[in-house]
Amino acid sequence: MGHSRPLIGPRGRDRGIGTEAARLIAGYGFEQLGLHRIGLHVHGHNHRALRVYEKVGFVVEGVRREARSRDGEWVDEVVMGILGREWAALSSTAR
Repeated sequence: MGHSRPLIGPRGRDRGIGTEAARLIAGYGFEQLGLHRIGLHVHGHNHRALRVYEKVGFVVEGVRREARSRDGEWVDEVVMGILGREWAALSSTAR
């Protein structure tokens, strides 16, 4: 049997898995649970996560400057959100 490639860590990056997971979660929230809005916070230096959420349709709503301490340094926290109507518009154009 061949070697499987791990999906977590550096070898799992740049394969679109995070983007697909975020789309599935947002879709479930809006389409199955009937949510009006989904929001999240992400560290400002986490450019991969920011890019994934923007691809899915999340919009930056603000930045909480130096809101968290991480490894002894203060980091910004980016607040993002997406509304059900925005998700529906994105979903209808993707079909």
